[in-house]
Amino acid sequence: MTRIAPLCEVTTEYVVTDEDGERLAASTPEMPLRYIHGTGQMLPALEDALEGCQAGDTLGVTLTPAQAYGPHRPELVFEAVRENLPQDRDIRVGMTLTPGGQRGKFSLKVVGLTERGAMLDGNHPLAGRMATWELRVLEVRPGKRPVQGKLEYQPIHWVEVE
Repeated sequence: MTRIAPLCEVTTEYVVTDEDGERLAASTPEMPLRYIHGTGQMLPALEDALEGCQAGDTLGVTLTPAQAYGPHRPELVFEAVRENLPQDRDIRVGMTLTPGGQRGKFSLKVVGLTERGAMLDGNHPLAGRMATWELRVLEVRPGKRPVQGKLEYQPIHWVEVE
């Protein structure tokens, strides 16, 4: 059975909880986590924990903010005036805006509405929080050298959980 090593194609199920056990995110059967090991698509601490695992293995990994999404940075919470917000959208608390469209490098969450516009938060949703990942490795396929600049993978898709 193939063990996880650099360039292996890995498929896992996951559930992420915070320090209080609150469920923050989870894969779905239709959307498991798929990545190519050792190519920087995954948090380094998670890759380290998964190294050597094989299909059927389960593990729990608790990450500090420094290992995961960094500290919460207050300077990334700011007011944007209405003229700088998308004109064609009804802005509401909880929605996510991606400057530069889908190719944007970051997202801004609307955390409040103001008289002049909206309060936006550029921190990762899990910034400043401990995150425990419960993982089950579903499949490990031997790696093959990707064509330069062409990595096929399916990144994590955050979904709302109840």
